[in-house]
Amino acid sequence: MVVDRLKDVERPEGLTSTQEVLSSQLFDIGAIKFGAFKLNLHDAHPEAPLSPIYIDLRVLRRFPEAKAAAVDAYQEITEPLKFDLLADVPTAATPLVASLSDRLGVGMITPRTDSKGHGTGAKIDGLQESDRGKTVLLVDDLVTNADSKLEAASVLIQNGLVVKDVVVLVDRGQGGKEQLAENGLVLHSAMSMPQMLDFYTRVGQVSIADHAKINKGLADLNIFLSSLKQQ
Repeated sequence: MVVDRLKDVERPEGLTSTQEVLSSQLFDIGAIKFGAFKLNLHDAHPEAPLSPIYIDLRVLRRFPEAKAAAVDAYQEITEPLKFDLLADVPTAATPLVASLSDRLGVGMITPRTDSKGHGTGAKIDGLQESDRGKTVLLVDDLVTNADSKLEAASVLIQNGLVVKDVVVLVDRGQGGKEQLAENGLVLHSAMSMPQMLDFYTRVGQVSIADHAKINKGLADLNIFLSSLKQQ
């Protein structure tokens, strides 16, 4: 693994050793893809520039070592936070949060943003009546925009829970943090996409030329996203 050769070097990207291990694992399992990809925003805006990078963290459930590295990274960034329960944003983060729940010994609940017309009709799986008023840490895999996080947080709040913080492994840096802040929520991310790209370039997994090309594509996409906010 690349990180094995970097134990005693400086970390100019600002990543911890845990985060470097996760970054390397994600690259090795093919969770980081380069090319031209549609994102959720292209459903409403097909004219938007394609993303030069796609991060598929759903594959983590297939690779126990990489999944353990992800849980290590979650644990590291949640240490200073105060919370009583964990809540996943289904479904990409669900197996990761289940493992984090086991690791921390903290109960996990799942807000349902779909309609459940059978059984109890519960809007939050695992919620106990005694949980009302407790503080919940909302956990997802990554953030581009914050729509799914806000929807999940709304379900939790409507059911008597307190939500202050949102944790993700990767922040794509495309407005999600600001969107959450506008709604009174603080984002905590293990890594940003620019940090990861810089790391991959430093260790030789991404060439300098490709790094520049990827950054140009991301800049074009960010300009488009900024233009939407001004409309």
